[in-house]
Amino acid sequence: MEIDTRFPTKLNSLSEVPEPFRAALVESFPSGEPARLLLYAPAFPTEDEKSSATVLAVTNTGWLIALPTEDAGVALEKSDFSDTLFLELTPVLLECRLRILFAAEDAPRSVAISFETVGEDLYREAIDLILAGIDPKLTAAAEQNRRDEALMLEGWPLKIRNEARRFWPGGQRLVDAIQWPAVFDASQRQLAPACALLITERELVVISDEQKSSEEPLAADELEESFAGIITFVPRVRLAEFQVNCREQCAFLALQVKAAHGEEKLEYAFPSGNEAAVSKAMEQMLRPGASRDPANQAGTEIRKCQS
Repeated sequence: MEIDTRFPTKLNSLSEVPEPFRAALVESFPSGEPARLLLYAPAFPTEDEKSSATVLAVTNTGWLIALPTEDAGVALEKSDFSDTLFLELTPVLLECRLRILFAAEDAPRSVAISFETVGEDLYREAIDLILAGIDPKLTAAAEQNRRDEALMLEGWPLKIRNEARRFWPGGQRLVDAIQWPAVFDASQRQLAPACALLITERELVVISDEQKSSEEPLAADELEESFAGIITFVPRVRLAEFQVNCREQCAFLALQVKAAHGEEKLEYAFPSGNEAAVSKAMEQMLRPGASRDPANQAGTEIRKCQS
């Protein structure tokens, strides 16, 4: 197979992986286990530096990532699905970054790879495979009325609505959705970016704008044009606890994400006064029939803001 030296390529087998990645992967690959997906991303120039070539492999039980080292060797990061916490995708104009958080030796770790945006669909496929590996019970969803789904996103800023449709996990039924604007203090300094939550039967998808450094707020039309999303995919079986708390100038949604051998916390700020709406959306995660890990369910706790 001819490998494209410019853009990410889906490979058919380990024998097609370029060296020195091939030897490292063959040595570390689960014995007798086939690769469900093999993605090779060549090195490419970025605005600040040159991105390294990488290989991502998804198997029946987990994933492996091969990255080059400074001494021309190969470093491997790998994890079983049972220790994978969540995934984060940051797409920009010409470059995307995929970061995977996982538990190793009772502590959270992460690995990040970059690739050209033209390969985004390939890595979205990898994300779906990993999410399905974490929670195989809900790999396909029942048909839903598309009009009901559209109503959940009605009234959202156009750019955020488009991002929600773009990164909605394939085949998953949308249970609830909520969106809030950026938060500014009295001096118009941004405290927290705009954000949206998509709750499906299998995962919580958080779409968060990048933090703006400007001291001045953006107009609504400027917000839609400048939105640069960070997409976080949190499997519902990994959600051990969430809290909604009030602080000085805004409220916070805190998530505790737990895997077999470690955990991590995520936190998102939102405008005060939206506590009830955020709590109601998150409570969808706890309703009967939700796909949850019984080991995590006992630790679930909701702390609403006091008025």
